[in-house]
Amino acid sequence: MSRIALCLWPALCLASISSTALSSDVTPSPTEPSVAPASAEAEQALVGFKIPADMTGSVFAAEPLVANPVAFYVDRIGRVFVCESFRQDVGVTDNRKHDEAWLDADLAAQTVEDRLAFHLKQLPNGGIEYTKYDDRIRLLQDTDGDGEADLATVFADRFNKIEEGTGAGVLEHHGNVYYTCIPNLWKLQDQDKDGVANDRTVLHTGFGVRVAFRGHDMHGLVVGPDGRLYFSIGDRGYNVVTNKGRLMDPESGAVFCCEMDGSNLEVVATGLRNPQELAFDDQGNLFTGDNNSDSGDQARWVYIAEGSDTGWRMAYQYLPDRGPFNRERIWHPFHEGQPAYIVPPVANVADGPSGLAYYPGTGLSDEHQGRFYLCDFRGGAVNSGIRSFRVKRRGAFFEMVDEEQPFWNILATDIQFGPDGGVYVSDWVDGWNGVGKGRIYHFTSAAVQESPAVREVKQLLATDFSTFDMLRLRELIGHLDQRVRQASQFALASQRAIDLLADIARNDKRTLARLHAIWGLGQIGRAEASKTSELASIGTGLLTDDDVEVRSQAAKLLGELKLDSTANELIASLSDPDLRVRYFAANSLGKLRSEAALPVIVSMLEENADRDPVLRHGGIMAFAGIGNADALAALSQHHSPSVRLAAVVALRRLASPYLEAFLQDSDPLVVVEAARAIYDLPVPEALPSLAAMTKTSSHDDAFLRRVLNANFRLGRETHAESLAEFATRTDMPSDMRVEALDMLGNWEEPSDRDRLLGMWRPLESRSREDATTALLRNFDVTLSGSNDVKVKAAQVASQLGLRAAGPALLSLATDTEQPAQVRADAIRGLARLRVAETAEALQLGLRDGDPNVRAAARSSLATLDPSAAVNPLRIALSAETTIERQEAAAALATIDLQEASDALASALEQLIADEIPADTQLDILEAATARSSGRIAELLARYQALRPTDDPLGEYRQALHGGDAGRGAQIFYLRTDLSCARCHRIDESGGRVGPDLSGIALEKSREYLLEAIVAPNRAIAKGFESVMLADIDGQIHVGILKEETDDAVTIMTPDGKLLTLKHNEIEARRPGQSPMPEDISKRLKKRDLRDLIEFLAQRKSPKTAAKHD
Repeated sequence: MSRIALCLWPALCLASISSTALSSDVTPSPTEPSVAPASAEAEQALVGFKIPADMTGSVFAAEPLVANPVAFYVDRIGRVFVCESFRQDVGVTDNRKHDEAWLDADLAAQTVEDRLAFHLKQLPNGGIEYTKYDDRIRLLQDTDGDGEADLATVFADRFNKIEEGTGAGVLEHHGNVYYTCIPNLWKLQDQDKDGVANDRTVLHTGFGVRVAFRGHDMHGLVVGPDGRLYFSIGDRGYNVVTNKGRLMDPESGAVFCCEMDGSNLEVVATGLRNPQELAFDDQGNLFTGDNNSDSGDQARWVYIAEGSDTGWRMAYQYLPDRGPFNRERIWHPFHEGQPAYIVPPVANVADGPSGLAYYPGTGLSDEHQGRFYLCDFRGGAVNSGIRSFRVKRRGAFFEMVDEEQPFWNILATDIQFGPDGGVYVSDWVDGWNGVGKGRIYHFTSAAVQESPAVREVKQLLATDFSTFDMLRLRELIGHLDQRVRQASQFALASQRAIDLLADIARNDKRTLARLHAIWGLGQIGRAEASKTSELASIGTGLLTDDDVEVRSQAAKLLGELKLDSTANELIASLSDPDLRVRYFAANSLGKLRSEAALPVIVSMLEENADRDPVLRHGGIMAFAGIGNADALAALSQHHSPSVRLAAVVALRRLASPYLEAFLQDSDPLVVVEAARAIYDLPVPEALPSLAAMTKTSSHDDAFLRRVLNANFRLGRETHAESLAEFATRTDMPSDMRVEALDMLGNWEEPSDRDRLLGMWRPLESRSREDATTALLRNFDVTLSGSNDVKVKAAQVASQLGLRAAGPALLSLATDTEQPAQVRADAIRGLARLRVAETAEALQLGLRDGDPNVRAAARSSLATLDPSAAVNPLRIALSAETTIERQEAAAALATIDLQEASDALASALEQLIADEIPADTQLDILEAATARSSGRIAELLARYQALRPTDDPLGEYRQALHGGDAGRGAQIFYLRTDLSCARCHRIDESGGRVGPDLSGIALEKSREYLLEAIVAPNRAIAKGFESVMLADIDGQIHVGILKEETDDAVTIMTPDGKLLTLKHNEIEARRPGQSPMPEDISKRLKKRDLRDLIEFLAQRKSPKTAAKHD
């Protein structure tokens, strides 16, 4: 691992500060969870699964033996440890469930103690409800060998502290059970062998400093080929104190590793959102599936390169467009112009990546060799299952190939290969929170199950490998099964069998045996410092081997040994014919801090020319590890832009002020990379140089945003002037000019959240005068811009109280050549300023030919002269245009006069008489509800009494018409608490969990759309409704409902065939549930619901229309 393991880059701050203990001695005992009773459902559901043709399935365990299985582990003798969670949404919460004050506190949290403190402050009764239920580990055993669990014990429970959960990772290794449950990495032991842990040790604590999203937990436990324990955390972040200092990054998900006793904890990689599970392939490469952010981005298949940053930051989630993650295409596979500080994903795959396993080599047919198996969890079984694929090396990087869906129609959370040659899969059953049910299924290949290889592996894995002699271990280290090879390696390493391992590494004909031998030598090197020279000699000899994988792992080994005398051999490997070897050599030279390697690394990067992102990353890691900032700064004069780009990223890792020199680079990619480094970290010393770039000719969005935000954050008079001058530049993009103006509008009291990154970076209040002076000096020129710029200028002028802008705003308001939106906003601005020009603008606005302008004038008049506004507003309630009627109702609600109440009461009487247009009914109801008049209250009661009691949509029908499609689009794409785009796709943007809505309005009515939102289980979209049918012969049929008539039901079975049963042939029927949350309407105000329906009602793309019957 990295020599600077505690400070891979500046976000990981090194300190030595003791952690204060969290509350817990007073945590009450948890309530016994509700678990469903035994039933035939698990067996019946099995019929509906799509599984490989050569495999059969059985139920290993189901409720009540197991419930709500998040993850599980099958140990070497077939015992199954299951992470059960009963705290989803009732103990482990989600920021989408809380208000902005909660979110601010979460973004500000830097420690688990911070998170606990704001829970205690903001939750009712000190958050005691959050301790009501627990997470736990269930141990399942098949004691009689019949293939079904018959013994279940609660191995460990009472994980119910406020700060705990979700328990989402478990692994057994040599009698120790490791459990990841925020905030702790646990080691549990069952010393008396009764199936219950009686010894608990916290190996590390401090994980999960943020709330973030549910499911972004601590998980991914796996023993690596190097004999270390690996695990991951989602973007809830970490602040962990070790005996070497502090590992801290509250903004990102990460992968960690440590020795099996917990020592030497290191950060392997960061910048992840939610890497739920980890898996190593046969060559020792580590991969994960990383979840998407529900904003039209896609989940990522990520190669975990040591020291890599994949670009996600937790605060991005709360930016409407996810900020740089989407704007700068960070989540896309490698492409030209992508930020260079990241290692991009190999591919975009799945929608809800969760459980992950790599085929160990035995148990199934040969077609499974080299395959990963990734659970795709989408909230409902119909569209969930397990994907499978291989990765193919491309230079130092990879590509995904041979993707399939071998298991489908199962809400799988995890997958494991058992010692018996079978595949185990956990089934969450339904929904997102857990329904007190759960299953572990076992799938086997009959043709392979009884083979000698499967029987041998089962016997071997159940054996203590320390009992084997050296000859047997040498034989087994090249076994077909990865688990057997690893166990042999570990046994040889524990016996310090250097000579034997060296001989295998040099001479064995089996490549995988040689790799395991090298890894075993690495284990010895970490345990026995006195053996370093001997091991290094072995490693250097392997650098010239004919096998590229051997050379690669030898180069990696030398980096771990950190012996200076090996630098020359590693430098030679920077010119290896294979890029993979070069990558590992560069990485290792960084650990050796070999300054002699610098010129060769430069040549390597120049030759690469940014074609291979992992090789570039290796060069960057070498630069940063060597740590010579002066030498890196000197590379600003190098002729190769690829070298200069790598130097920038390395200086970023060193947080060096030398970055400012690269702002003057001739290559725009180098310039924007320097801007990213300076602003995002940030590097305060270089921020003024970045702010000074407002006169740039670049139109690059990422660069301009950082230049403008640098001025906003520095916040002096000169910076306000720079922003105002930038807003006048007609050669700049309009959206950036609008951004500069908006910054001036928020100058005095800036948000505590960074405008660009969303991170908690509070600023002090600044002088409003600086902003007003700067804007006034440039105001007339600003108004010569685009319509968007003019509108924003008017808004900011009024926001700042810039009374001197009155004449210019009047000119805009009365210029009929200006668009209606510009005139309307100018009128609103004048009304807020209350200047001499206001009256003239209002009078002209009331007579304007455009309804938007008239509506703005009436609403403005209501704030300035309420009594004079009542009559125009009363008349406008009957206007021909929707906008005028709606704005009139809203304005009358703000006027505290009897005349206004009378006008609304009359409108209510019309509503009762069904004389109000459908698009204004909600506005009348909301305006009337805001009044305290007795007559209005009486009329409202009459209206409610007339509503049909048997209409499930009655409460929401006023939301069917009158919405704003633009605001609806923002709700669909940007509202984090709803995450519509997480599941639904519109015109190639969004997720694939639910139906494509691109053409929904061509097929469905507004009533259908309303019902789908407020009562999703009443009418599940066609192709997404599962059904289970029991026929009169006792047969169970499960499939997707395709058609239903008065006579029969037709379903598509898991094998893709249509089956039709007449109603009189069906004995029983059980429908599936929609994965769409039932409570989504509770998160929507009716006005928001109306806007969302309006947006959906305009989706009429015929090419992408799908059936939604």
